[in-house]
Amino acid sequence: MKRFLFVTHNMFALASSATVAIAARAPGVPRRGSSRVLRTPSRGKLIVRRVTQPEEPGPDDFVTFNSIVGAGAWDVVQAQVREAAVDGKLTAGVLGAAYSVYEKCKEIEEKPEVLKTLENVILLLTQTLQQLDATPAVRLIDELMTYDPFADGDKVRAVVDDAIAGGDVKSDDIKGSLQMMLDGMAEQDEAWEKHVAQASQTSSKEEFEQLLAHASGRMEAQRRLTQLKAICDAK
Repeated sequence: MKRFLFVTHNMFALASSATVAIAARAPGVPRRGSSRVLRTPSRGKLIVRRVTQPEEPGPDDFVTFNSIVGAGAWDVVQAQVREAAVDGKLTAGVLGAAYSVYEKCKEIEEKPEVLKTLENVILLLTQTLQQLDATPAVRLIDELMTYDPFADGDKVRAVVDDAIAGGDVKSDDIKGSLQMMLDGMAEQDEAWEKHVAQASQTSSKEEFEQLLAHASGRMEAQRRLTQLKAICDAK
C-alpha cells in the first residue's frame, strides 16, 4: 500500500507539471453542471449517452495518463489518446487518473487554464472510451451526425440502407438509440436552461462566446437528431 501511494503521489506531480506545459495551447472547456460529468459538442454534434464511469486508478494508469498529457501540443495529445486506445491501454482507470489529478489541482488552487486543460483531457478520454464502448447503432448515428439530414437526406438514407442491408445494424436499434438520445437531451433541458441563465451573467467576452457556441451546437444537434429520427421512422 505504501508503494502504491508513493507511486501515485509522484504521478500526480509528473502529470500536473506536464499539464501546465500544454495549458496555454489546449482549447478551453466551459463548465457545465457537475465537474464529474463533462459534455460538449464536437464538430457540430452532441451525442447523449451513458457517461463512462472512471475507476480507481493504479500506478500504470497514472503512467499512461502522464504519457498522454506530457506530449506537449494538443494535436499530439489527441494522437496519444488514439494510440493508447489502439494499444488497449486506454481504460476507465486512466480516466480515473485524470479525475484524480484534476481534483488534486483544484485542492492546490492550480491556475484556471490548467484546470480547463484537464477538463478538456477528461472530455477527450471520456468521448474516446464511449466510442470504444458504443453499440453499432450509436456508431452509425455518430457518422450520420456529420451530415445535415435536411440538406443531405438522400445521402443519410443511403448510408442507413447500406448499414441495414449489410447486417451491421437493425432498424429498430437505430430508432431506439435515436429516441434515447432525444430523451436524454429533453431530461437535460432544465439543467441546461439554469446553466445558461447563470453563465449569461459573465462579464468575460470569451466565456460568453463559448456559451453561445455551446447553445448553438446543442440546438443543431437536437435539430439533426430529430430529423434523423423522422427519416428512420419513415422506413
